[in-house]
Amino acid sequence: MSHETSKQRVAAPDGARRLPNFVGFLLTIAMVWLGGQFVTQGLSDHLLGSDPELAVLWRGDSADAVAALARQRLIGRDRDGAARLAGRALRLEPLNPAALTTYGFAMDELGRQPQADRAMTVAGRLGWRDVLTQIWLFRRLLLAGDFEAALNHADALMRRQNEVPKLLLAVLTAAAHDPRVVDPLARHMALNPTWRGPFLVFLSYYAQPPATDVAHALLVRLAGGPTPPTDEELAVYTRRLVGDQKFQQAASEWRQLTRGAGQNGYVYDGDFERPPGASPFDWTFTSGVGWGVGIADAPGQGRGQALDVQYDGVSSPTPVRQMLVLPAGAYRLSGRSYSAGDGGPKMLAWGVLCATAGQALAAVATPQTKAQWSAFSVELNVPTVGCPAQWLALTAEPGDERADIDVWYDDIAVVPIAPTSLAVGKR
Repeated sequence: MSHETSKQRVAAPDGARRLPNFVGFLLTIAMVWLGGQFVTQGLSDHLLGSDPELAVLWRGDSADAVAALARQRLIGRDRDGAARLAGRALRLEPLNPAALTTYGFAMDELGRQPQADRAMTVAGRLGWRDVLTQIWLFRRLLLAGDFEAALNHADALMRRQNEVPKLLLAVLTAAAHDPRVVDPLARHMALNPTWRGPFLVFLSYYAQPPATDVAHALLVRLAGGPTPPTDEELAVYTRRLVGDQKFQQAASEWRQLTRGAGQNGYVYDGDFERPPGASPFDWTFTSGVGWGVGIADAPGQGRGQALDVQYDGVSSPTPVRQMLVLPAGAYRLSGRSYSAGDGGPKMLAWGVLCATAGQALAAVATPQTKAQWSAFSVELNVPTVGCPAQWLALTAEPGDERADIDVWYDDIAVVPIAPTSLAVGKR
């Protein structure tokens, strides 16, 4: 890349809108952190790392030795001295990455931006794995409005980190509040870099305040690309919204981003044809001592797959549940069951309760019939206040005696009751 091209690359486009002030503030903090990296980024040669002045005395013709001394001068805030020594190292070895980086930093601190841009651009091309160079270029290009180029350096920087520093994720989060950053950022994330998951977690749980608006914008774009959001990525986002009691938004956006979720009424996968997911709107269940839950081919005359619950009658169960967001009104909870064990299934019951207050709205026990599919249902009413979201759950009341309870469930649904049906029911 020529010097002229380098200068054009880091110059702000004509008429480009600058990033918000808080982004520049975060980037300044990042550069303070970056300055500390001079101390921690060691050199392989012991003399270069521990006593560069002695190294220069012994090896005055070594570009690495002179570059190490230049870096020491820069750490000591001797910018002019650092620039002169880095220039000397470059005369010995024109493409020495350490000398280029140190020269670029010195020029930047001296306010000589064109020289800094040229040196750092060349250093970036030579050392994509160099933390110091990549974060400087990321900052410079981001503030200049060249988002695609900036994100190339951010990507290179974060890929080489075993654990991406939260400060870098905070800078990326702040930048992503600018709508112009979202599309190029989503394109990088569509390549499934190792930092994609940690970044989405950071947006919802560690950013202050939580950047759920940025997470949503990125998830929407990923949903239309070659690597759509995973169940875990959607779960991180929706759990954050549910934790903030933004139930309606969580349900709407989860259905928007989950294939097939908008075609099943209020209950998702009531026929248990899909594997359980991690969001509150998927089926959630675990097995434990005396309590086993799984999905398998339905017995008897059942269709497709069904939920199989095995219970010893005395252990503490872990509820099978799914979050619903039902508008106020009347509904009918229904399903089918098939008892395959010797014990009676009456202690197993399906119900709906308010997610915030815990108020039980309805419950229906499992039919006692054995070796055949039997329907069950119960009506419920969601109040207009105090119940913005609900849990649809299968629970059990432990008894005093052990029993062989094995029940299959299928076609679980919650549907509105039409006003005409209510009128008929009152007659």
